[in-house]
Amino acid sequence: MCRKLFLLLVAICLTASIASANLLANSNFESGKLKGGFSNGYPDGWEWGWGSNGSHHNDTGYKYDNWGVAIWGDDTGLVQDIPAREGDSFTVSGDMIYPSAEPLTNRRGIVKIEFWDGPLQGDTKLAETWIGVLTDANTTDTWHHFSSTVTAPAGTAEARIVLLVEDTPGSSSGKAYFDNIDVIQTNPPATSPDFNNDLQINFSDYAKLAGDWMQQSSLYDLDGDEDVDINDLKFFVESWLTPVPAYPGYELVWSDEFYGSRINYENWAHQIGDGTEYGIPMWGNGELQYYTARPENSYVRNGNLVIIARDESYQGRNYTSARLRTFAKQDFLYGKMEARIKLPSSKGMWPAFWMLPTDWVYGGWAASGEIDIMESVNTATTIYGTIHYGGEWPGYVSDGGSYSDGTDFSEGFHVYTLEWEPFEMRWYVDGILYSTKTSWWSTGGPYPAPFDQRFHFLLNIAVGGHWPGPPDGSTVFPQQMLIDYVRVYHKNP
Repeated sequence: MCRKLFLLLVAICLTASIASANLLANSNFESGKLKGGFSNGYPDGWEWGWGSNGSHHNDTGYKYDNWGVAIWGDDTGLVQDIPAREGDSFTVSGDMIYPSAEPLTNRRGIVKIEFWDGPLQGDTKLAETWIGVLTDANTTDTWHHFSSTVTAPAGTAEARIVLLVEDTPGSSSGKAYFDNIDVIQTNPPATSPDFNNDLQINFSDYAKLAGDWMQQSSLYDLDGDEDVDINDLKFFVESWLTPVPAYPGYELVWSDEFYGSRINYENWAHQIGDGTEYGIPMWGNGELQYYTARPENSYVRNGNLVIIARDESYQGRNYTSARLRTFAKQDFLYGKMEARIKLPSSKGMWPAFWMLPTDWVYGGWAASGEIDIMESVNTATTIYGTIHYGGEWPGYVSDGGSYSDGTDFSEGFHVYTLEWEPFEMRWYVDGILYSTKTSWWSTGGPYPAPFDQRFHFLLNIAVGGHWPGPPDGSTVFPQQMLIDYVRVYHKNP
């Protein structure tokens, strides 16, 4: 896997900010369509649903920013899973409030962290710590802040953040509001092989790596397998010695190289559900999967983001997968957009590296546009690049091209690139240009609308849908997509 030394130094300079990043996706509930009630889902990045009453709300005085969440005693509450290992320390904090109009009576709002010995399903909960408890003893209509630092016990393989309102004995009533739930790892693993933080990758770093040889160490575990061994040395050497080819006339402005063993939630958030939560059941394409944030469906390991589609019943669907996006975290207008990916290949598979508008200024899909940098369906022998534009559905237009040279794109990594300029888009596979578009339109504004606004990335594997059709007896599960990196370059002025 190629790595550019300059890129490593950029990552090193960002280490302090990454190390203090909130591990939760959508921790302040700002992302996601305003919802109210179980049938409409729950905020991006969170699971379980509400029961019958909980809501993703914008009630004045009961939110810090634009949105918050409200939970009643008969609701299941909200959860979010995060990677954790024995010895990891986390500072968990949050804010709760309850209203004088519906005060808590024999109920308590709870923010807690649980530690598990596996990826949650069918595994054992090892311990839990209540970070904050809100009761009727707390002042009504007043925000109460809770914070505590906890350490993962022996055997930990996963952690879960839980928000709920729990009944206590006696007749109960009332609700609690939650906002700004943060999880900060206080002893985070390294984000690059610069182990001594001297802004150089050299034998001094190798000496520190060798000091923990054949032991368990989150700091030097570069491939995410929990041990320091020859694979970490291989990762180190490749990061140190093999550069990424530079593009004349372009400057690297952002990337995620998927170092370490954790998804960087400063860059990515999971979208969860079957599309119903966003008002587009089956994601508008007849898709059959339920997207989750579980480690069974997405994680970082060996320098790759791994997205896995599985054949399993979950939340009323027969398949699961993951869909991650950079919405409101990393948004871009123009440039060279690139990812190095190894694709899945089987009947019913629909992997994609694509972009959607962040602000939707020209109206609903597809008046504000969609850019598909790479799509493949079924067997991974043809790559598609497409733009969608025109009017809102069903008055939209699609235009694109395809690339097929006899390669099976599931047998190795390939680089998929879009060069996006104000009046031209160009698609490449491994540096080979296969499609150019210079004409598009939108009912919401003049050319070059809709592709003159900022867009964000999405990575996912859909299962089934109108285009690939459903899996059949030939389909092999699980299927995975490996993403080595995602990079954005801007043209030099």
